[in-house]
Amino acid sequence: MKDELPENIHKAIEEIQLDNTSGSVELAKKSAEILIDLINQDGSSAQIKNASYSLINAQPNMASIFNLINNWMLNIDENKNQQPKNIVYYFCKKYIQNLEISEKKISKQATELIKNNATIITHSYSSTVLGTLLYAKQSGKRFTVICTESRPKNEGIKLAKKLGKSKIKVKLLVDSAVFSLISYADMILIGGDAVTDTGLINKIGTKGIAMTAQHYKTPTYALCSTIKFLPKKYPVTLDHLKNPNEIIKSKLSNVIPINYYFDYTPLEFITGVITEKEILKPEEVKGRIKNLKIHDIFSDLSSNDDDFNVPLI
Repeated sequence: MKDELPENIHKAIEEIQLDNTSGSVELAKKSAEILIDLINQDGSSAQIKNASYSLINAQPNMASIFNLINNWMLNIDENKNQQPKNIVYYFCKKYIQNLEISEKKISKQATELIKNNATIITHSYSSTVLGTLLYAKQSGKRFTVICTESRPKNEGIKLAKKLGKSKIKVKLLVDSAVFSLISYADMILIGGDAVTDTGLINKIGTKGIAMTAQHYKTPTYALCSTIKFLPKKYPVTLDHLKNPNEIIKSKLSNVIPINYYFDYTPLEFITGVITEKEILKPEEVKGRIKNLKIHDIFSDLSSNDDDFNVPLI
């Protein structure tokens, strides 16, 4: 079949689908690299479309992957006199560069909010949060980080390990213990997989942390580049159940393990979203998202309990 993917491309997309610990920026970069690799293998237009839809299906809640695909499609519509494959190739190259530039700009803005001797709480693993804390350390800021283990995959331990190796003081807690320490923290720094006009999609537990932080007047900032902003017509579903064996391997009579990875934090519980351009208040986020374009092929998307389905063209 003309749209059948080469084995190495299929395998790379499958790895993204199975990756439950990497941050969305890392996965977006890998997605762009997959499309570049496919084009270098002289992949057809049908294969590029197939790979693109498969990448969205692999991680449907990761806005950075959706926007990679959505934006190159919009780019092709705006430049009909150019070769589509060339547009995709150079767009992906530029996209990777912009991801790195955006992370540095976010780190610089966030570091300005960190006071010396601050206690900072974070949840799950975010390459943007990691980069920010490393940048703050290099800038001479002194602080302590409280990391949650981030069950069930424990990617918070991965973050704690990297921070510790960089000689940053870290306290590692089980997830439920963090609520007892929020009142003593100076700020909460979290990443995010997507930002909608009403909330933030991030690792399960984020909503509880943000709500508790608001109660204690502890500022909560989401570090998210604008590439994580989802157009209003994009459907978001959080009810995808993950492997119950990640919670408990043995079967218990009349017990059903429920394993969700993501939750949805209303913007009202977020102090600000730190982007590569500016720090946005919740109402300003809504204004930015209102003007985002979505390609016609995605405008009537629907989802069900089993899969996120993108129509083929």
